[in-house]
Amino acid sequence: MTTDTTALLVIDVQQGNTAEAWDRDGVVGRIRGLIDRAQSDGVPVLWVQHEAGPFKPGSDPWQIVEEVRPGDGDPVIGKQYLDAFAETDLKQRLETLGAGRLVLCGAATDACIRTTAARAQVEGYDVVLVADGHTTAEGPWELPLPDGTPVAVGAKEMIAYTNFTVADTEYPGVTTEVVPAAEVTW
Repeated sequence: MTTDTTALLVIDVQQGNTAEAWDRDGVVGRIRGLIDRAQSDGVPVLWVQHEAGPFKPGSDPWQIVEEVRPGDGDPVIGKQYLDAFAETDLKQRLETLGAGRLVLCGAATDACIRTTAARAQVEGYDVVLVADGHTTAEGPWELPLPDGTPVAVGAKEMIAYTNFTVADTEYPGVTTEVVPAAEVTW
């Protein structure tokens, strides 16, 4: 996408999906650092907040964690689906900002991060996934292979797989990067 503005999307860093997350404090600390850098450099920051299932507005799980909570008047986009673009005004807000490049961080890796990254790429946004700036529950989960055999997958594997698939996804005219928080540029 040809625009000059980068926006930072802080996706679903909520109490209900980070309390038991892998490297929770490290990931939240890196996200806080990204928010501080973005705000200092005049880069727009948008918070996305899941509002379905156990994340009922006003409930404890719904709350954005204190360390990265937006200030009064900061843009927060409520969503019902894993995809932050689905039935929200995210695209319109990004268009208003002139944002064509999105830096993504947050939770949960295997759900809202993966889905929003893929949708952003399909929509034509250049995507930067913060490799060490997203997390998910520790796990492990037993996932079935095609023959039904269960395989245990933990958070580290989910994160590594998501980083790999986002980096490996190509669309015409779209650039994709997966970089550590310390290497994110605006």
